[in-house]
Amino acid sequence: MTRPLTSEEAPHIAAIERSMDAGFTFLNFRGPNGGAVEAIYAERWTPQGAVETYVLRGMTEAIAARFRAEDYPEGDPLWETSGTVADVITALLDLPPHGTPGAPVVARRASSALWLPGLR
Repeated sequence: MTRPLTSEEAPHIAAIERSMDAGFTFLNFRGPNGGAVEAIYAERWTPQGAVETYVLRGMTEAIAARFRAEDYPEGDPLWETSGTVADVITALLDLPPHGTPGAPVVARRASSALWLPGLR
């Protein structure tokens, strides 16, 4: 039986569910020898030619980014933010579609705020 969400967890789970509805796919990173999930990686490829990603390590430790598809995964992001799960997913989903007015267009150096082996 699954326990009910706490009021602290609810907005973060709701944000993850919104990203699932928006087409993100997920990969779990487990600890040594297949232990507990240590991080969750999510990405989606947009029809406008961008790749959007986020990595979660805890409710208050998340990072999201948007890349040009041709620059992904080795290039620098067009946009990046870090913070709580709910904040970074909401900010990512609120970005204007790639290539439209107001969307980020200039690549910037990637942050080292949250690093996972094999991801950067």
